[in-house]
Amino acid sequence: MKAMTGLTVADRCQLLRWREMPRHRLLDLLLERGYGMVASRAWLSRGQGDPFQRLLIQGLLRGGSIHAAEPGLRGGLRWLERYHGKMLGFVQGPGGVEADAYYTAQGSQLRSLLLERLPPLPRPLMALDFSLLPEHLPEEASSLRRQTGAVLGAVRRYLWDRHLVLGSLEPGALQWLRAFLGSPHVYATPLPADEALTLLGAKRIILLDPSADKPLAPSEVLEADAFILGAIVDRVPRPGATRRLRLMGVYEPRRLELRGSIHGVPTRLNMLAETLLAARYQYCGDLEKAITSVMSPRDARWRAYIEISRWLRGRRTRVPWSLYCSLRRWLPLSPRDFIRAARMAGAETEPGPPRCPEQD
Repeated sequence: MKAMTGLTVADRCQLLRWREMPRHRLLDLLLERGYGMVASRAWLSRGQGDPFQRLLIQGLLRGGSIHAAEPGLRGGLRWLERYHGKMLGFVQGPGGVEADAYYTAQGSQLRSLLLERLPPLPRPLMALDFSLLPEHLPEEASSLRRQTGAVLGAVRRYLWDRHLVLGSLEPGALQWLRAFLGSPHVYATPLPADEALTLLGAKRIILLDPSADKPLAPSEVLEADAFILGAIVDRVPRPGATRRLRLMGVYEPRRLELRGSIHGVPTRLNMLAETLLAARYQYCGDLEKAITSVMSPRDARWRAYIEISRWLRGRRTRVPWSLYCSLRRWLPLSPRDFIRAARMAGAETEPGPPRCPEQD
């Protein structure tokens, strides 16, 4: 980040994205070849979101190649963005937009071209430490494995598999996870997560711990080389479990909080990973926006219950809709969930529908 002094915050974040997100190496490759509109088979471009990111993941995991398109190849415009002053688009299905390149799953040229452009030490690294796996009940372990797969999915939305590190894995656990993830590129090791990250060249490592003394700062989410999440699913409460991870101490503990409180902050591993990556790449360090973009209705309802309880202070029994309007400015909260949160706090809402200002 020192080399980025003199730039605006927005410029620094844009440069950070360009340096770290592998999709930009794909876009660089397209510009080098003079391609502006890329076509692909329908099976690649199903679903929502960034098709260039899906093309990147497909190319890195399974190969394929990009060739100049035959004249007259057309499709519907599904994605368009400006990159280094050029317009790049993705076309698929019926439509009248002419493509000048197309992707095919045959060959492995795309993988080698992308790997040549990617840095040997990817940043940031997202690590899970499994040192407390033996303490999990069978149903907790099953949920943990599913959440680990979802963490990989979150990483793939912004980066790719080599950014994920699985630490403190015993041989049986490694086989158990490998069979589920199905990716040979995830770095798995019996070493504690922070030791593994240090060996991979990470200097500033943040451990997310809800009981940490300091909150995670916006500058830290942008500058850290790596993040560690405790691979813990605690259907049976385990207070302070993160502090019992068998780490080497080469990290800085930080709590993730929303407006001064950890209440309502997502706790599922994949949602925590999504929050960190969204804060780094979408919201330029704005952790509040990242948290509220990821949190579930249940998380929002729980935080609303906490806020309503504070407002009531045991002396009132009716909650005004004006409080809902105030909370909705920063919580993804529906009227129905506000009513449920009020009842959880032992109160009722005012009769009638909410009337909030238009700016909400």
